[in-house]
Amino acid sequence: MFGSKSRAEKLKEQAEYEAKARLPLATIAAAAAGARPILERLLYDDDLRRNLQDLVESLQDITHEVQGEHPRDVLSRLWDDEELRGSLESASAAARSGGKRLRGDRVIPEDQGGRKGRKLFWLLVLGGLAYLFLSPKTGPEARRLVKETVGALTSD
Repeated sequence: MFGSKSRAEKLKEQAEYEAKARLPLATIAAAAAGARPILERLLYDDDLRRNLQDLVESLQDITHEVQGEHPRDVLSRLWDDEELRGSLESASAAARSGGKRLRGDRVIPEDQGGRKGRKLFWLLVLGGLAYLFLSPKTGPEARRLVKETVGALTSD
């Protein structure tokens, strides 16, 4: 009554305090569980570490190059300076590849990047040429034009 709390009030306050204290611990535990696969990839994936190292080195080169310059000058240097632009493109590629590796996506090496697209393009070109030459409507005229063109080129 006069400043003293009943046992029920004390237990209620203690329960509220413990509930508040558990919430951050549960949040930390969930974050740690979510970060575990990422940390494992960082520890065991050499390509991911190499991507992160390339990203950091490229960003350090860029910041060292443009340190103390006005943003307008930085933009004009990015437009004109091939080396600086190459560093930025390298950083971007490393970040993109590292992000894919962290998500667990398949990363296609740079030298194989457009093979599927190239194959599809040539397949479509060859299919279009085959249709052009073998179609009853356009075939005779297309073959005649090719014969004339090849004849004119070889007669010289």
